[in-house]
Amino acid sequence: MWMICKKEWQQFFASVTGYLVLGIFLGVTGLLFFVFPDTSLLNFGYASLAPFFQLMPWLLLFLIPAITMRSISDEIRTGTYELLQTLPLTLRQIIVGKYLGVLLIVLIALVPTVVYAVSMQALSITGGIDVGATIGSYISLFLLAGVYATIGIYASSVTNNTIAAFGIGALISFALFAGFSAVAKLPILNGGADYYIELLGIQLHAANISRGVLAAADIIYFIAVIGFFLYITQLRLASTTKKSTKLLAAVALLISISVAGSMISNRLDLTEDKRFTLSKSTVQLLSNIDSTITVEVFLTGSLPADYKKLSMATADVLASFNNYANNQIRVVFKHPGDGIQSDTAKAILYDSLQKMGVVFEQSNTAQESGEATLNQLIVPSAMVYYQKNQPPVAVDLRSSRKIYKQFNVLSEEPQEDVEATRNAAEALLENKFATAIDKLTRKEIPTIAYVVGNGQPTDLTVNDLGESLRNDYRLGIFDLKQAYPDASVIKTLVMVKPKSKFTEEDLLKLDQYVMNGGNIIWFIDKLHAELDSLKRTEGQYTAFDRGLGLDELLFKYGVRINGDLLQDLNCSKIPLVVGKNPDGSIRMQRIPWPYYPLLSARTPNPISENLDRVLPIFPSSIDTVMAKGIQKTILLASDTNSRILPSPALVSLNSVRSQEDLYSFNKSYIPVAVLLEGKFNSLFSNRLPKLVIDSVKMSTGKPYLSAAIKAGKQIVVADGDIVTNEVSNTTGPLPMGLIQMENYRFANRAFFLNSIDYLSSDNALFESRNKTVVLRLLNKQKLKEQKTFWQIINVLLPVVIVLLTGYFFQLWRKKRYSF
Repeated sequence: MWMICKKEWQQFFASVTGYLVLGIFLGVTGLLFFVFPDTSLLNFGYASLAPFFQLMPWLLLFLIPAITMRSISDEIRTGTYELLQTLPLTLRQIIVGKYLGVLLIVLIALVPTVVYAVSMQALSITGGIDVGATIGSYISLFLLAGVYATIGIYASSVTNNTIAAFGIGALISFALFAGFSAVAKLPILNGGADYYIELLGIQLHAANISRGVLAAADIIYFIAVIGFFLYITQLRLASTTKKSTKLLAAVALLISISVAGSMISNRLDLTEDKRFTLSKSTVQLLSNIDSTITVEVFLTGSLPADYKKLSMATADVLASFNNYANNQIRVVFKHPGDGIQSDTAKAILYDSLQKMGVVFEQSNTAQESGEATLNQLIVPSAMVYYQKNQPPVAVDLRSSRKIYKQFNVLSEEPQEDVEATRNAAEALLENKFATAIDKLTRKEIPTIAYVVGNGQPTDLTVNDLGESLRNDYRLGIFDLKQAYPDASVIKTLVMVKPKSKFTEEDLLKLDQYVMNGGNIIWFIDKLHAELDSLKRTEGQYTAFDRGLGLDELLFKYGVRINGDLLQDLNCSKIPLVVGKNPDGSIRMQRIPWPYYPLLSARTPNPISENLDRVLPIFPSSIDTVMAKGIQKTILLASDTNSRILPSPALVSLNSVRSQEDLYSFNKSYIPVAVLLEGKFNSLFSNRLPKLVIDSVKMSTGKPYLSAAIKAGKQIVVADGDIVTNEVSNTTGPLPMGLIQMENYRFANRAFFLNSIDYLSSDNALFESRNKTVVLRLLNKQKLKEQKTFWQIINVLLPVVIVLLTGYFFQLWRKKRYSF
């Protein structure tokens, strides 16, 4: 068998044709991935070979049939096949020997492309290439080449015409690679046999391994297909009867192995950051799906590099989902405007999608020549569909966290680090799609109650709060003055900016709700501090304590909201009148306003990590205190240039007047929001008279509890305006986290929704929010200076390697066979 293998590759490299085939292949590959702008890895911007591995299966469709077309057909045409049969080898050994010889040639063709990986590593500025994913991709490529090689050898056994053998091999390879996947996408097969048809094709299995995931099902499939074509080649050449019966039996066996193998779920994630390893909670959620879920991804088409990478990551995550979802995830990539010619119809469609939560972006991408700009509409969203009569859930593929390059907040505008922001979005894809699927498939919809009775706002300033909850929860209003909240009915209470004092009875009602397992999210203004008050005074006033009477209750649960105001130099800006223009009109200027400090997560947590900054309005600081059995997590904190104004706190337009005032901003990461988890103890333990205890049972039908019957969750935020919104005189209610004239929406809504989801959900989907994806960027400056050098290296060096291999091979042959 080794003799046949050696004969095969020696025969290939004995002529100029062999080197010409490999040289052209590597030259074209180098031009495609390093010179042509549309497919260049250098233009991709990331230290990744993903585009290379996506396109290589199509290039191998031409290379491998060119290598195999003479394998058996030439032997038959020249009459040397009869000589092979006289050797002390079985027909199977002859075929396998030729197959191994072809594989060796293919390996020689692929090895020089490692230069591409070395180049990407050398050009990387952060992260470097993912070695594990790259190894997995090469394994996938080699397995794919193994299948193409067996098909090529079979095609060569069918005819003694080498051109025909090339055509047959390429056609069968194409049909097996793309044909089954194309048929599976026919509408008539959706939700039925589509997955099993796709199982028989190469594309599904190759895509899994090329991402860096070795799955037992995919390995079994490739081995089965290779064995199948080797067997039918032997069947073709053998002098035997009942060939048709044996062929049908082989086909049936291949289908059986493919389907049975798909039931084996063992997988190995080779990627360094384990990006395709789903959390246990996500896997459990997906395994319980009982009918088809359709995901329409709108992020497709000709995209800028950062969005193209996000689109590819979305496809990868959804493919991982499908592996665990009993093959019930159907993914469709399409732009919402495709096929619609009328601009009016498009506008109506876009408007309806926008109301459902789909986001649109206008992208102006400069072309490489610098002479033109590509203006295009990008839709970085997806829609997840489940039951027919159930409204779909929109998924924003972007990260709500924008990452900025370092800047001086007092002197210049922040500049977004686009690549880092998109990378953060990739890390959140699992959580976003898992959350959407959870909302569609859950059996019960939690009830959220907005508490009133103590001066909480019920006007348009909480419009966005209601709008953000109404699609995913049962939202109601609960008057604390009228009854006890029932924890068995109401999953979470929302307490927003109360202004009047809580009575002992109010506190008892809230306390017993918590003891019975209820959850509360508190947005509390400890001090009365409003921008309107500043406008009505001469530029300053003193913030005073509202006297809400919540201190003792919150202290018992584990936190204390301090009677102070928090300032930070990393803050939002507010518009102020600074004079008049020459024409007499008012001149406005946006000035930094330290009373509006920008908050973000400073420690890993399941709610605010990977979120953009959150905007509070006159927040206070918050401290954690000892509470037995309660776990405390800081969710939001200030930046590194903070200070605290103790009560009585002065609110002034000139709160930062001198250099000395700037030096006072010397504190860092002052907490503003805290998550409390555990079994809470009652504030009223051993304090209530029997009459009150009896009244609790009479009002609720349940006995008074001095300790919680089960673990609960609370979130305490030392600002009431994080979830309120401004109201424009012209356009009406604005989104929360948006200041008029600021033209930037902070992550207030995302923080609020994450908080509600965490408090109201019993599953652990939030663990997937802690996933991180390594940012692997190319060095743009180095690339700009050395681009031509790296293009020459990657186009010519692989070709030179093959030519040198051939040169030394010829020297070896000459030395060995010379007399």
